[in-house]
Amino acid sequence: MSQTSSGARLRPEQRRTQILEAARRVLLADPHRELTVELVAAEAGVSPALLFHYFGSKKKFQYAVIEEAAAEVMLRTAPDPSLPPDEQLRSGIRAFVRAVLEAPQLYRATLLMSAAGDPELRALHSELRRVFSEWVIGAVAERGLEITPVVELACHGWQGYVEQTLLMWIDNPDVSPEALERLCEQSLDAILSTTSE
Repeated sequence: MSQTSSGARLRPEQRRTQILEAARRVLLADPHRELTVELVAAEAGVSPALLFHYFGSKKKFQYAVIEEAAAEVMLRTAPDPSLPPDEQLRSGIRAFVRAVLEAPQLYRATLLMSAAGDPELRALHSELRRVFSEWVIGAVAERGLEITPVVELACHGWQGYVEQTLLMWIDNPDVSPEALERLCEQSLDAILSTTSE
């Protein structure tokens, strides 16, 4: 009798990848459903015991889910140094918004899991926000704006504004994705305009 793909022997990293892909499918299918070990194990075609074997605990499993999702977004939104500074900044912001809009439930679940998680989970989210802010600040500097403490603070604050705006849109998508994209892009210039003395 032939083995199914879920029953076949996989290397540890392949099995982890299989389980993380199953977690993504569960989150996308229903963002309001708790991401339980049992649900993900069933989706992956493995036992809960095997999931714990590969991740160690529910918290470590949640951390891996967030890490995987965030790494994908950061890869897609990394600035393109071949573009002029203005376009580099705009394209990076648009790429970030589009990545969220393609999987809004996953983005929402990731932020909620991070906010409700243990210090390790919150630290991961803070680190990813820092990386995102740093490339935004770098792109702003490339446009010729002096990076003062006020400008740096404004860029970090803008990122918080974008996160909250996206979360609100996910719950109430009353404006078009194009309008949301423009709002996130143009809001940075609006905030930065208040930093001049």
